[in-house]
Amino acid sequence: MAINSIKVYLLIGINLLMLGALSVNAYLTYSDALHELNEIYDAELARSAKLISLLLSSSPLPNTDNQPVVVAVPHITDMGESLTAQQERLLDGHKYEGKIAFQAQRGDKLIMLSENALQFPTPKREAGYHEITEHGVLWVTFSYFVPAEDLWIFTAQREDIRQEMGAHIAQAQVRPILFMMLPLSLLIYLVIKLGLRPLQLLQQQVANKTPEQLHEIKLALPSELQPIQSAINSLLQRIYSYLQQEKRFIADASHELRTPLSILQLHAQNLSSASDPAEVTEAVNAITEGSKRMSHLVNQLLSIARLDHLQHLDCTAIAVTPLLHHSLSQLPAKLLDKVTWQLELDDSCQIYGDNTLLQSVLRNVLDNAAKYSPADGTVVILSRQDSHQHILIKISNSGNTEADPSRLGNRFYRHQQHQQTEGAGLGLSIVKHIVELHKGSLEFKVNMIGGLDVFITLSGIPNRPD
Repeated sequence: MAINSIKVYLLIGINLLMLGALSVNAYLTYSDALHELNEIYDAELARSAKLISLLLSSSPLPNTDNQPVVVAVPHITDMGESLTAQQERLLDGHKYEGKIAFQAQRGDKLIMLSENALQFPTPKREAGYHEITEHGVLWVTFSYFVPAEDLWIFTAQREDIRQEMGAHIAQAQVRPILFMMLPLSLLIYLVIKLGLRPLQLLQQQVANKTPEQLHEIKLALPSELQPIQSAINSLLQRIYSYLQQEKRFIADASHELRTPLSILQLHAQNLSSASDPAEVTEAVNAITEGSKRMSHLVNQLLSIARLDHLQHLDCTAIAVTPLLHHSLSQLPAKLLDKVTWQLELDDSCQIYGDNTLLQSVLRNVLDNAAKYSPADGTVVILSRQDSHQHILIKISNSGNTEADPSRLGNRFYRHQQHQQTEGAGLGLSIVKHIVELHKGSLEFKVNMIGGLDVFITLSGIPNRPD
C-alpha cells in the first residue's frame, strides 16, 4: 500500500532505520561479547588444567584403594538474574562453579575427577582444544599433558552453558531497545510534527487565497521551504498577470464588438425606414461591411482563444521560400497590387515548425506591411540564415509610421492615425503568440525611410551536403 503522508513516511522510515541500526549494533555487540566470553572460557579451561596438574605434581593423592578422588561441586539453585552481585557473594559458593568439569589420568588410570564429570565426554589424548559431541551434547574440551609424570589433565565445558551466557548478553542488549522504542517513537513523532508545521502554515496560506487576494506569501520558513514559497509567489504573480490580461482582453473585446454592433443597429434602423433605393443600397452595403468586420474580429478572437489553450504543435521541416510565396498568394488582390514587392530570399533556408500557424504569421505581417504602406510603396521581404542556425525573416515597408514599436503586438493596440484602417489590432498579437510558441523572437523597428521593419527569428535546420 502506497504511503501518501510525509509524516507517516518519515515516522515509519525513521523508526525502521533506528530499529535496524540498534539491532545491528546489538548483534555486533552480542557477537563481540560472545567472542570475548568464549576466549575467557577457553582461557579458564587451560588455566584450570594447568592448576590441577601443578597440584597433583606437588601433593600426592591419599590412598583410596585405587579409587579416583572425587571433588565435590556445590549445588546452588540458579535463580536467574534476580539476585544482585552483592547478594550472590553472601552464598557459600557461586552457581557458575559447576560450569567446568575435569578429569585427571596418570597413564591409563583415572586418579581424580570433579563431581559434575559424570557426563564428561570421552577425552582426546591430544594436547589442545577440541569440540566433542557426547550423548547429543556438544562439549568444548582442553587436553593438557605432563610428560614427566605421564599425566593427562582434561577440562571441559558444555557448549549450551556458553550459549546460556550469550543469551543473557543478548537479552541485556535487546531489552533497552524494546523499552526505548515507544518513547523514542513518540519523540520522533513530535519532532516530525514540529518540523512539518511550517509546511502546514504554507498550505493554509495557499488554501486561503482567492482570485481577489493573490498577494505574495511572506512567512518565516526554513531554508528548504523558501524555494517553494518563491515558486508559489511566482505562480501567484503569473496568475494575477494572466487574470489582469484576460480582464483587459474582455474589456477591449467588448469595446471592439460594441462599435460594429452599434453601426449594424443604426443601419438596420435606416434600412427599415428608407424609401429611396439609393438609401436602401447604402444601408445594405454598410451592413455588409460591418458584418465582415465583425466576422473578422470574431475569427481573430477565436484564433487567440485557441492559441491560449494550444498544447501541441504539429511541427515539420518547412522550406522558407515556398512558405513566403504561399503566404503572399493568400493576400487580397487589392493589397498585392497596392505596393511593389521586392523579394531577397535564400532558397536554402529551412525552419522547423507548424506550417499552418507560420502561414498565419507571415500572412498577418505581409497584410499589415501592405495595408500601412502608401500607394505605390515598396515592401521588402528578406530571408537568411545566421551562424547560429537561426532563420531571419525581415519584412520592411515604406511610409510614415507613427506607431510605438514597443507596443506593437499588444492586443487591440492601434495608433490613433490608423483607427480608420480596417482591422481590430489583434493580428500582430496573434503573430507574437505563434512566434513565442515556436521559441522564436519578434522585433519591430522604425527604418530609415519612416517605415517599419519586422524581424522574425526562428530555429533553422542545418543544411546537409548533397
